[in-house]
Amino acid sequence: MDLDPIVCETPFTEERTTSLQARYPNQAFTAYVYDTRTGCQFGMNTNSRLRTASVFKVMVMAGTLLEAQNGDRPVSAWERSQLEPMIRESANPPVRALWRNFGGSPWFSRQAEIFGMVDTNVVGDGPGAWGTTTSSAKDQVDLIRQVLLGESGPLEEAYRDVAWDLMTSVTPSQTWGITSGVPEGWIVAQKNGFAGHIANSVGFVQAPNSDEGYVVAVMTNWWPNWQNGVAVVDEIGGWVSSLFAH
Repeated sequence: MDLDPIVCETPFTEERTTSLQARYPNQAFTAYVYDTRTGCQFGMNTNSRLRTASVFKVMVMAGTLLEAQNGDRPVSAWERSQLEPMIRESANPPVRALWRNFGGSPWFSRQAEIFGMVDTNVVGDGPGAWGTTTSSAKDQVDLIRQVLLGESGPLEEAYRDVAWDLMTSVTPSQTWGITSGVPEGWIVAQKNGFAGHIANSVGFVQAPNSDEGYVVAVMTNWWPNWQNGVAVVDEIGGWVSSLFAH
């Protein structure tokens, strides 16, 4: 399939972002996209640090894979039994199970340091809830670039392949957000975060018959409930796909 050339143009225009904030004055939004084909990258409200909810699980998965790699061994059956529901179904108990397995505090914070997540304030090593960790959209994009694409970062290909398998087989009810407007034939590796007032979507969108595509993170907070935020996360995801998924 021949793809149209990518134009280095921001999906986050002033008109769009101003309209978004006017329509939803009590909510917070941030997004970031990086295109592997051109190196183009753009952000919206890049100074924002919003709560992650379950997109936090990408970092937990990355740390688990790194533990296996550092042990010079495959991912164990028990680790897979935790990773699969954690990523595919967004199950919560595996987050703490993995944390405890690797020694507890400060394992979460150490993963943020290893993967260079300088904008991320990890909550969860103490009494707080891990889903209230705050992060930037760019930090989430940079993490995906390491975990799925091997652009810097410590993970070797065999372990990145495990992450790819998990993030491309998310249960269909959790594939909203960055999938919006993506044409048939493209592959989306993603993880969404949704709880309370939080609706987020992060991942990599891969062009057909290619290793190339774009990495994108959309984060929104302070909805009456997360379901109210899905349509807006879809809207922002559609801005991105309209420019980069063609």
